Amino acid sequence: MSDGLGQPEWKTDSKFAVNAQRVANRIELDGSIEAITKQKTTKEWLNIFEGSGMPYSAVNDVQGTLNHEHTLARGMVKQMDHEACGPIEMVNTPVKYSESKPSIRSVPPMLGQHTDEVLRDIGMSESQIEALKAEGAVR
Repeated sequence: MSDGLGQPEWKTDSKFAVNAQRVANRIELDGSIEAITKQKTTKEWLNIFEGSGMPYSAVNDVQGTLNHEHTLARGMVKQMDHEACGPIEMVNTPVKYSESKPSIRSVPPMLGQHTDEVLRDIGMSESQIEALKAEGAVR
């Protein structure tokens, strides 16, 4: 890693040469690594570490993850039409099978859309449901 970061001298520096010393000097080391890594883009660092044998990966934000080529290739983001919101993008199921294609069954419900149905299913009467709504306990 130190070679890729342009700091080969860290390998022999007594503050960093062994793990116990890296831990003891972690604040300094982390600060140095952070300062160096800000000097290049994520793509540039990925290219530098490619083939090094060292485990590495980009840390993506939400947009980076949703737009990542692997995410797109696996069909992980699907656009669906929501009757109240219009077209919305949703995260598809991550489980993929060779012969079965699980998918999103419905768009998210609106607040309170299924309240009556759920409360009826647990045995509440219409008057009990209306009382809860009047109290503001449910929508």
